[in-house]
Amino acid sequence: MLNVARLRLLREFANRKTIAATADAFFMSPSAVSQQLSTLERETGLELLKKEGRNVILTDAALQLVKDSEEIFSALEKAEAQVSLMSEGVGGTIELSAFPTAACRIIVPMLVRLRETTPNIALHVSDLEPEVALPMLRAEDLDVMVYYDWTLVPSIPSQGLAITELLSERVYLAMPKDHPLAGQNRPIALSELENESWIAGLESTSMGAVVQAATGRAGFDANYRFQTMDFEVILTAVAAGLGLALVPSLGFSEQRHGGVVFKRVADIELRRTIKAAVRKGSEQTPLTRVVLGALRDISDEVHQRLEKIDEEIG
Repeated sequence: MLNVARLRLLREFANRKTIAATADAFFMSPSAVSQQLSTLERETGLELLKKEGRNVILTDAALQLVKDSEEIFSALEKAEAQVSLMSEGVGGTIELSAFPTAACRIIVPMLVRLRETTPNIALHVSDLEPEVALPMLRAEDLDVMVYYDWTLVPSIPSQGLAITELLSERVYLAMPKDHPLAGQNRPIALSELENESWIAGLESTSMGAVVQAATGRAGFDANYRFQTMDFEVILTAVAAGLGLALVPSLGFSEQRHGGVVFKRVADIELRRTIKAAVRKGSEQTPLTRVVLGALRDISDEVHQRLEKIDEEIG
């Protein structure tokens, strides 16, 4: 009989790559994690761990077991959903993460609305980028993750997750108001900007990777001079003449920056899609259904405002 707790440890090791990181996630000692995984090896009769240099990695059998176990965890989530459906009322606490622009434009209005319509739901919100939030969602430290995907950049691994698309937004070129191309009434091709400096997200994130991917498609490598994950900082730096940036409309939907001009990109279709992810099966719980429904409603309203911005920029 497979032990679900030990399967969770194995899955977490597959996500975090080291015994130490897995131990931290479960508030265990590394030796306790190793002992539990050794017990799982005996239970399955399979070699699950092997040495590779100074590191311990998963065998092919272990990776297959992790993949197969997703059905088990999904079934458990569905069972918990059925228990919730049979209980009285909708209430409880949801742990939710969102990146900064979504937290500002979507999550805050949603919290205000839920406070009025469903006051017995308590949401604890963390401001997290997808790269940080994803392992927390899989480890059950989060219930809902609001994140983004970019065109040209691979999507996050969705195995074991149920994904809800909330909205899609255009990505614009942001340039200083006094830039030689800013006054031209036309979309700007990235191929015209080979010698420019760029302001972007960290290279280890998809927010940074999308700039490199887009400029690479245009035939050159972006020259980074300023890297930050905050669009307010990015636009302030653009206005100061420190470089150009690629900015989705949600990043400037509530206010315009006087020193920045936004242009459509002529040679590449760039978009960012905002999504919500939960562990597969948990989307059927009444509590999660209410939160996902509220996210969809607010996102529809936000999308209508973004369409007006698209029309204004042209």
